[in-house]
Amino acid sequence: MVNTLLLFLAELLLIGPGPDALPSAPMALLFVAVGAAVAWYLAYGPAAVPAGDTTAGRTGAMRRRSERSAVPTLRDPDAAGRPRPRAPGAAR
Repeated sequence: MVNTLLLFLAELLLIGPGPDALPSAPMALLFVAVGAAVAWYLAYGPAAVPAGDTTAGRTGAMRRRSERSAVPTLRDPDAAGRPRPRAPGAAR
């Protein structure tokens, strides 16, 4: 498929369009669009298009950060043997 398209474009560039081809302005626009796409691909390669969801990197970073943080120790204020907290003020 790609080889056929490249062969067709090379033939158009070397020989020129036939008498029944597109008018010159749309053909020039087609050449500019295809040329820009090929130049973009050659300059940036397939890595220019993001592959998949880009939020996965952020969520992974958040998960790694939470794994590095210290786990808070939980305390039970109503455990056996602990005094009950009292309100401030004098007891009557």
